[in-house]
Amino acid sequence: MANDLAQAILASAQRLGADPVDLATVISYETAGTFDPWKAGPTTQWGQHRGLIQWGEPQRAKYGVTQGMPVGAQLQAAERYLQDAGYKPGMGLMDMYSAINAGKVGRYGASDATNGGAPGAVADKVNNQMSGHRQKAAALLGGQYSPSAPAPSGPPAQAPASFGDFVAPQQGPAVDFGSVVADFLAKRQQSQQQQESDAAAERARKLALFG
Repeated sequence: MANDLAQAILASAQRLGADPVDLATVISYETAGTFDPWKAGPTTQWGQHRGLIQWGEPQRAKYGVTQGMPVGAQLQAAERYLQDAGYKPGMGLMDMYSAINAGKVGRYGASDATNGGAPGAVADKVNNQMSGHRQKAAALLGGQYSPSAPAPSGPPAQAPASFGDFVAPQQGPAVDFGSVVADFLAKRQQSQQQQESDAAAERARKLALFG
């Protein structure tokens, strides 16, 4: 399951134009470090929250998220949700989590604490509550973390999970996800540099033509 999830995260991140570690980080945070694709969270005005990004019941119905669906399919649904919430290629962890936690990008001061979520606004959670989950995310993508058994039902953890269950993967073929992530980030950086170079050349061309 770890390899399937890691591959699905890498594929979704590439399609979104996102950092795969950011995507894995929010999934770890939302599932209390378990990466359980049907993790139960709080019950709010949107009903019982479940899954990799803690879908509410109306959102699960809208995006076709069901128990037992392949993790790749649930990640594809998460892609559509993020895009609908305003996520664009090149955006970072703050906007990604704002889309998931607050329904839209740019809502860094929003909080769901009164609905059963962890205390703190989006910015506080990203800046102060996700460091442990980011380490788990990097380890998952690097093939050095095996998700634990699903935790008991309940709201998402309010503090970073422990790291005691970091182990080498036990099943599936050996895949160097660390190299895949590094290659993806290098290509994205090259693409951004090329875009900046092209923009500078276009500005110079217009200046030469129009003064």
